[in-house]
Amino acid sequence: MTADDLVTVFIPGTHVSPDMFADVPVPLGSGAVGAAWMENAQPCTLLNAAAHAVGLAGGDPCVLVGHSTGGAIAATAAFAFPEQVQGLLLIDSGPDMRGHATVADMLDELADPVPDEVLIRHARRNVPHGSPEEWIDAMVAYARRVGGAPAAEVLADQAATDLRTRGTFPRLPVEVLHGGLDPKRSPDDAAAWRDVFPAARVVVDQSVGHTPPLEDPVIVGAALERLVERVRSAT
Repeated sequence: MTADDLVTVFIPGTHVSPDMFADVPVPLGSGAVGAAWMENAQPCTLLNAAAHAVGLAGGDPCVLVGHSTGGAIAATAAFAFPEQVQGLLLIDSGPDMRGHATVADMLDELADPVPDEVLIRHARRNVPHGSPEEWIDAMVAYARRVGGAPAAEVLADQAATDLRTRGTFPRLPVEVLHGGLDPKRSPDDAAAWRDVFPAARVVVDQSVGHTPPLEDPVIVGAALERLVERVRSAT
C-alpha cells in the first residue's frame, strides 16, 4: 500500500472547525478531507461522528487524524470500521476523560444559547497564552454557529466512555502526539492509549499545547508521515 491508496481524514476537537488542519502537510499523492462532525452527526455521539468521518473516505482505506474529542472519535472508528481504518494519529487526547481538566465545567456551561464569554474562555484554553487572536475568533465563530447542544451531547458521551473496555488492537499502527504545554490533558493521558493500541508510539513535544495542528502544523505533518510509512510497511 502506498500513500496514494490512503485517504487522510482530519477529525477536529469539540467546537473546532476542520479548517484547523488547513496548514498540515499531507504525504505526497494522498487525498485528505476534513470531517465537520459537529454539523453532521445526529445525535452527536462518538459512534455517529465516527461513521460520518469514515464515510468521507468513500469506502477507500483511510488513516484518521483525531484531535482532542476527535481522537476518541478516531479510536471509536477503528473498532467500528476495522476493515477501512488502517491507522490513527491521536493528538492531545486519551482513552477516557478521567484526566481531563475541564470537562465537568464545560458540560455545565453548554446550555444554548452559550454566552460568548464562555465560548471565548473555552477557545483560549485550546491554545497557549499569546496565540493569534484570529485563532480565538475562528473557534468562537464556529462554536457559535454549531451551538452548545452537539458539544454537550458528544462530551457527555465521551465522559461516559472508557475505550479500554472495547478491547485492544495489537497491530494497528498508531502515532500519538501530545503537547507538553497542554493544560487540559497530561502526557499520562497520551501514554494511556497504549492500553488500547499496544503498538502506539507516543511523542510529547514540549513546544506546543493542546492544539498542535494550529500551533505547529509541521510537527503534525511529520507524525502523519510516520504513520503512513508504518501503514505502508505493514501491508
